[in-house]
Amino acid sequence: MAGMLYYPFANAPVPVLQQAILYWDDLATVVAPGWEDRLTDRMKEVQDAGLYRPLEAQRAFGPFELHEIEVELDHALKQVPLDALNPPTEPADGEFSTLHVDKLHKSVVKELLQQKLVYPHRDSPSRLVAAPALLNIVVSLIARRIAADNNARSGCTGPQGLRPHTDITAAHQLGTEPTPGYDVTACWQVNVGPLLPVPRADVMVGDLVRFRTKYDPERQRLMLAIDELLHQLEQAGRHPQDAFRLVERELADATAELAAAARSTKWSWVTRPVAAFVALTTSFAASAQPDLNVPLMVLSNGAVNLATTQSRRDVSRGVTDYTYLHRTQKLLRGAA
Repeated sequence: MAGMLYYPFANAPVPVLQQAILYWDDLATVVAPGWEDRLTDRMKEVQDAGLYRPLEAQRAFGPFELHEIEVELDHALKQVPLDALNPPTEPADGEFSTLHVDKLHKSVVKELLQQKLVYPHRDSPSRLVAAPALLNIVVSLIARRIAADNNARSGCTGPQGLRPHTDITAAHQLGTEPTPGYDVTACWQVNVGPLLPVPRADVMVGDLVRFRTKYDPERQRLMLAIDELLHQLEQAGRHPQDAFRLVERELADATAELAAAARSTKWSWVTRPVAAFVALTTSFAASAQPDLNVPLMVLSNGAVNLATTQSRRDVSRGVTDYTYLHRTQKLLRGAA
């Protein structure tokens, strides 16, 4: 099982946090020194439950130098209007307008300062004032590189593995849109939201943890079935329906088990759109239909369907792992 790496902020929103607790091995976010004081109460509860993995770039991985992300950074900056990149004249409160220098290599800090995209926070020399759009760009690049490096060392399917997740569409696009200098490949966009229901109400973290513990075999069975589906979709020369048929029975049984567990609670369960993106291998990517849209599985609470899109692949870091985009503001329907 792998962990969820949420970005671009250190504190995950409640809908994402719920999915992390219920389904993933743990929740990781990119933090800077002093992160303990900046966690929300909910995130602290997740930490107390032993399900939080703070990732300090400076300590655990070393910040990426400018030359390592320069092409991606330059491309990303060109996609955003200049007005959206200009830092606010006065620093606002909270993590949405400040960037901690310890997340960045000094070469990157120097470049951002020279371009006047950031300026030092008057109350804290360790923070830079930045527009939210710039924060999304920089932390998104860092998070995806951290996940790639981590998975190259320890694998992406074990407890040390990391799968990038965000609920910010712009942040997801900045990490996946085709970029000059990088290979482009076809990519499956799979709606797995109906497989991962969450409580509609504001359920306590402790109650979510107890549900997770009680139904841990069901949780693991479902996540392994979803992972196998994504793995089969990734294989060269395989039609998506063929990939689905290989795991259809296991996925249906795992979904039914989890639905029974959900009905045992007094919570109202709902599904939210969650898209998993799977980069295809080159041989099949060349023949994939650009407008393909395939319904794979129909459940009482929605359909698991698949569409094609494009994604960039950094071949120097191996095959891009699966990434996830959450639509936290949109509810689909009740699940149990």
